[in-house]
Amino acid sequence: MKKILFISAFIVLITTFSHARDCKSGQIKGDAFIYSDGKKVKVIKGDIPDPANKIIMIYNRGGWAVKQSGECKDFLPKQLGQLSGTMIKGKELVFMLNGNLHKVGGEDGYGCAWKFKGAFHQPWYDCILENWAIPKRVNVNKELIDKLVSKGTPRNQIFMSGQSCGGIDTLRHKGLHPEDFNATISFMPNCWDRKPDTPLRKMQIDELKSFKRIDALVFHSPVDGEGDWHSNSVWMKKDLGNIPGIQWIDTPGHTGKNIVVNGKKCGIKEKMKGGWEEAWPEGKKKLRSDKKFVKVDKKLYKEMKKKVAGHQLISYSCFKYYHPEIIKFIESKI
Repeated sequence: MKKILFISAFIVLITTFSHARDCKSGQIKGDAFIYSDGKKVKVIKGDIPDPANKIIMIYNRGGWAVKQSGECKDFLPKQLGQLSGTMIKGKELVFMLNGNLHKVGGEDGYGCAWKFKGAFHQPWYDCILENWAIPKRVNVNKELIDKLVSKGTPRNQIFMSGQSCGGIDTLRHKGLHPEDFNATISFMPNCWDRKPDTPLRKMQIDELKSFKRIDALVFHSPVDGEGDWHSNSVWMKKDLGNIPGIQWIDTPGHTGKNIVVNGKKCGIKEKMKGGWEEAWPEGKKKLRSDKKFVKVDKKLYKEMKKKVAGHQLISYSCFKYYHPEIIKFIESKI
């Protein structure tokens, strides 16, 4: 039935859009509406028909600095694009990639590390914060939201989602400008570095905790696996769990080396980059490589390195198990 709805919806759309194509290879440049049946992906550029009866779920990519919009071969459009075509209270949900975040620019950490011949020290943090991209994403988001509203989609029918730094930027946008859109759907939000209580991490945590409310559905993993300082769900809830409006969904931890959702192995390719305790090497004021951090438990480190990372869960087919939670959350807000 879902496949029939996908095909029917696309036949209607293809007659309306002048820039629609099968997504098999190459970059998805600029903003794009995404439809998927789990195997094939359709990328649709331009205005969307009957905008007043569309619920649009915008997706923001992660990374300290976004270099490009994304590739057709990425798993994420294939998986989250399956949400498109879902009817919620008589309106159609459509998944949309925010394709303009690269315009923000920003520091990815490497430039500042080359400049100061090392990282994780005060000059490095000062350099990054001078050109930190996440606060600048708000203007790009606002521009896209205003464009959709001008075409006829009510703000109450616009939701912003994102992964990692994209998850953080949508949370802070909702906290800063709650009237811009309906609510946030944040996947594995974290956007800091490997040390605890750094200026970068403290700035983001303090800001998020200062908001009176953030209407959001947050997915997180106890085995996130990024190199960020304690980016797993235990620490995220410890830092952000008491913010009014946030609903949390914890995804599973490891079953052996894998992650299993509802009895299905996820087949995640990416391995853990973090998730073990690290210490700052004694006597060092700065590091030239994150490999110089001291592994507190070397045996645990070797074991964890072989396991898959929950950070990438949303790009794999097993995450479809959680699609009803996204739909239920959106339905509760409309």
